Amino acid sequence: MTEPIDATQTSTTGDARRIVELAAATNTTMSNKLLLDTLRRNAQVTTRHIRTDFVEVATATAVLGYVCRQGSEYTALRGDDPAWAQEIGRYGTESLAVEALRMRRA
Repeated sequence: MTEPIDATQTSTTGDARRIVELAAATNTTMSNKLLLDTLRRNAQVTTRHIRTDFVEVATATAVLGYVCRQGSEYTALRGDDPAWAQEIGRYGTESLAVEALRMRRA
């Protein structure tokens, strides 16, 4: 069963719907990768400061990872358990590290 996609201004899936409609109207094919990338770009995340140097990054349904400050760098850790999370990169600002987790492919 499929769910209808709400294409309102506040919808995070509206762009994906427009891509599907454009492809259907022009008789072109598209990849699932394009749709997933569109949805990822629009994913909304929240941050929660666990300590002054440690931040949890999550969507409404899952924890994406953590951002840990180490000196002047911010390390992005992918995974829902900080003990087992994998480092995906080091960034100059906390917001860049959060963005890296948001855009990271599973």
